[in-house]
Amino acid sequence: MKRIIIEQGQQIARQIENETDRQVGRFCLFELRNLKRLHDYLYSPFMDQLMVAVTSTGNYGLIWIFTALLLMFLEPETRQIGYSMIIALMLCITIGNLIIKNVVRRSRPFFHKNYKLLIKQPWDYSFPSGHTLSSFAAATVLFFLNKEIGGLAMAYAVLIALSRLYLRVHFFTDVLFSMVLGTGLGILAVKAYETDFFGLI
Repeated sequence: MKRIIIEQGQQIARQIENETDRQVGRFCLFELRNLKRLHDYLYSPFMDQLMVAVTSTGNYGLIWIFTALLLMFLEPETRQIGYSMIIALMLCITIGNLIIKNVVRRSRPFFHKNYKLLIKQPWDYSFPSGHTLSSFAAATVLFFLNKEIGGLAMAYAVLIALSRLYLRVHFFTDVLFSMVLGTGLGILAVKAYETDFFGLI
């Protein structure tokens, strides 16, 4: 009897999942399946802890803001890097968070699948990934002006981007778009500083 109840419960769960899949776009479903593959391939208790820790450092771009402020006041030679990073982060907030997110208004993966989240549920839209956008913008500035430090920053930016996928709070296209846009905004920020940022600096 218990076995029959369990089988019926599993059948109902599969029916609910199939019904949900029918309501999700084909490409969205493709991304959800690949998110599951990535998570299942990398999964371990250690990875859970690592990805939560890494993604937390990218909250609100705090790691990059702190780095920028440190560079601005550390030495005169690093002033350009610090200011350029601040410009890059301002561009990310304006273009990514305030404009694109509210125009596209894409729901996050966990609205389509009942994932057990390891972090607090994000309240804003999915596209683009703010963590990835700010990380690649700041890392690009660092790489553009200092190859050695920039290489390490870029590797960490990739790790932050991976954490957003592993934790299933973003789609692949959210992250990939953010990587490209962030790189572009980082380069733009360096050029903006070189032109005195329209006379503001």
